[in-house]
Amino acid sequence: MMISSFHSVDTKPIEFVDVPVNHNASLGSNMTFNCTATGYPKPTITWEKVNDSGSLQYNLTAEILTSDDNSIFSQLVITEVKSKDYGIYRCVAKNSVEEKISIAVLGSKGISCYVFAV
Repeated sequence: MMISSFHSVDTKPIEFVDVPVNHNASLGSNMTFNCTATGYPKPTITWEKVNDSGSLQYNLTAEILTSDDNSIFSQLVITEVKSKDYGIYRCVAKNSVEEKISIAVLGSKGISCYVFAV
């Protein structure tokens, strides 16, 4: 008699618990975007900036502040904001099952910024 057993691994979809929000900042000020995601397997978070040409800038310096078994919290801190820092930022949560993206805009104080879904 042959007995076989299968061990199924449950997965949990990625969900954003805290998403980055749009900010307007003055030149020289400091600004922070927050992003928290949960899921199983536990996701990783990376940050990307959409450049004027539409290309992505990767490897932005971010801090992973807290993490438990299924969630991760990350902050992207921009110190002494420069005009080149204004634009669209993406928080990318990814695990072996899926990838989800949340978007926020850093705009110049006094100028309204809007992001439209296409």
